[in-house]
Amino acid sequence: MLRRFFLMITTLMVTIDLASQSPEEICLTQNQWNDRYASYDPKGEHILYESDSAGNWDIFIMDYQGQQRQQLTISTADDRRPTWHPNGKKILFKSDRDGTSRLYVLKLKNRKIRKLTKNLEGKTPLFAAYNPTGKKIAVSLQESESKSNIIILKHNGKRLHDLTNNEFRNFYPRWSPDGKEIIFFSRKDTNNEDDEIYSTRVGSSTFRRLTKWPTHNFCPAWSPDQKRMVYVTSMPDSRPEIFIMNSDGSGVCRLTYNEEGETLPSWHPTENKILITAFRNGSFQICELILPH
Repeated sequence: MLRRFFLMITTLMVTIDLASQSPEEICLTQNQWNDRYASYDPKGEHILYESDSAGNWDIFIMDYQGQQRQQLTISTADDRRPTWHPNGKKILFKSDRDGTSRLYVLKLKNRKIRKLTKNLEGKTPLFAAYNPTGKKIAVSLQESESKSNIIILKHNGKRLHDLTNNEFRNFYPRWSPDGKEIIFFSRKDTNNEDDEIYSTRVGSSTFRRLTKWPTHNFCPAWSPDQKRMVYVTSMPDSRPEIFIMNSDGSGVCRLTYNEEGETLPSWHPTENKILITAFRNGSFQICELILPH
């Protein structure tokens, strides 16, 4: 019954001619190891990502064509989930290099790394992201598999306030291009059974639920003009696929049809292109979707 219901919803929401609107896919990495969590720099010239090519997770950078690959961190610990500072000169990432999960900042010019957070009360920081001015950071603090809340930090790591405060999973905060809204996914209205996408105005205590589907909806990202969002939806008979909707939750459209699956979409800062982490030939690779005009 659930599968039939999901397929009915999927049919109803795809209202465009898919044959003429399907995006072109270009795989930028084609390796035996895993490359994940990719994002463009603020100018769209370079791509930041994580890779386990050295036997553990480290941070890498390459140009927008998938060339000139450079390793930014070298550690026996796991350095993961990198995101750009809006000036494009430094990056934020999570690491357990001191035995405990913390946030770190790396300057690209000299590769100098400094610890940003210290006492997180035993919680794991995940999916951190700078706001458009670089003065604030939104990050999920995971307490357990079933509980994580989102907090706001100053750029120096000082805790400012809580964005969410409940007993459920709240993950992946992403600031809008104008810095006035944050989107994230949460299980707060589904009794921790499935993920749905929400938006909130910064400084507000109210949340708008944007998806109401019978499976997980997660990892949202804004378009540069803030009119649309790209995100991931779990499928009943295959791995997750990429969808797009308007910023108010309307106009849902499925972008990808690959049984191997895709996740972690990230929009180009100026062009109609999206980076994704795609499962291809037995490992995760970084691919680019070029959207139709």
